[in-house]
Amino acid sequence: MAAKEHKENPKTPNVNFINFQGQLRGIVKDIKDHNKKEGLKKFFGSKNENPHVDGSILLKDAPDNKEVAKYVKQLDKEPTNAETRLHLVNAVMAAKKDHGLSSQLNLMLQAAIPIYLGDITPTILQIVVHSYRSYLERLGNIHKQNMMAIKSTALKNVNMSMIDVNDADAEDTHVKDGESVQTEIRIAESLVENCEPVIQSIQTKMNSTLSHEEIEELTAEGKASSSFFGGSAEKANPNKQNMIIGKAVQAIEMLKQIPLLQGAGLDLAKQLGRIDNKLTYPLVMEGRIQMQILKYELLRIESGDATSRENMANVYNLAIVAYRKALKLTSKTTPKKADLPVLTEFGNVTHYGFIHRDLMRFTKEGVTNLVKLGKETVDAAVTIDESFVPLQKRLESSLNQLNPNDIQ
Repeated sequence: MAAKEHKENPKTPNVNFINFQGQLRGIVKDIKDHNKKEGLKKFFGSKNENPHVDGSILLKDAPDNKEVAKYVKQLDKEPTNAETRLHLVNAVMAAKKDHGLSSQLNLMLQAAIPIYLGDITPTILQIVVHSYRSYLERLGNIHKQNMMAIKSTALKNVNMSMIDVNDADAEDTHVKDGESVQTEIRIAESLVENCEPVIQSIQTKMNSTLSHEEIEELTAEGKASSSFFGGSAEKANPNKQNMIIGKAVQAIEMLKQIPLLQGAGLDLAKQLGRIDNKLTYPLVMEGRIQMQILKYELLRIESGDATSRENMANVYNLAIVAYRKALKLTSKTTPKKADLPVLTEFGNVTHYGFIHRDLMRFTKEGVTNLVKLGKETVDAAVTIDESFVPLQKRLESSLNQLNPNDIQ
């Protein structure tokens, strides 16, 4: 069955991160098209239809800044240069204290472009998270300022002198109703709260960098093979392949935590899958990202966005599909230690589906069959590692609640 289109609430345009991911993928496509230009046209640069390609969209925030102009000129010639783009973002951020919401959005997108091009370093990630947090904080503040301004007008004779209502901050957020304003505020505040743990994770757990050249080197022929995840090592330098794949996996673990970057994580996981179609870990990483997307959709529901309910079953199904593809590459009768991530994570995912079965719109038969399969995979895992017995017991309990007669 073809996956349904992911639907986002048009009334909450400022927190629709699938749309932002689409914009970033479009920018990356334009950058790659730009790089296909040959000869003098590329050497001397040319005017791009998409001002995000060379970063010129940020010029209005620092129109007389020679440093900013210099970086824009450099990016016009080489838009894939991650260092130049980050210099541009930093220069614009430093040019003035406060930026409007649209400028904050453009800064966030500019900072994320290197990630979507495949250049992922701790520094780039921290700058993306910083710009992402600044955008969300700005959004929340504007909404609150606008709400306060409305209240102050309605209250007329009430003394509002102790409340700061700055007309300059009353930007149009393209949100027209109070319920949607409240939803955007709640989503923004929840995502801001998660930023500091993400930064801490980057600082303490990410100790490598990944370049798009490294991934392209492995996927160029589409025939590379690696022993990193238990595959056979057919190439002359498997150690290098393993190192690059390991760095990509570490990068995906960071990307999945930020809704803005989850699309880049999915793209990278699919690229890893092209290295060797017998590797399970690219599929596991894809499943992990889909589960993070599912948690974000649940956050939106809890924040008041009923539209996100329509996405839950579809996103969950994408996670299940990824894990079931990985299961086909493992053995439940003679499992190996390397199979544990697939077996146990699939068990956890089926238990999650049981807990949220109403949101997933399962039939009783559908959720029962899924949990049965999850228990079978965890049964296999327990033969290797008994620390997963508690998960096995949880799945047994879930099956018992669904239908006691199904327990054998």
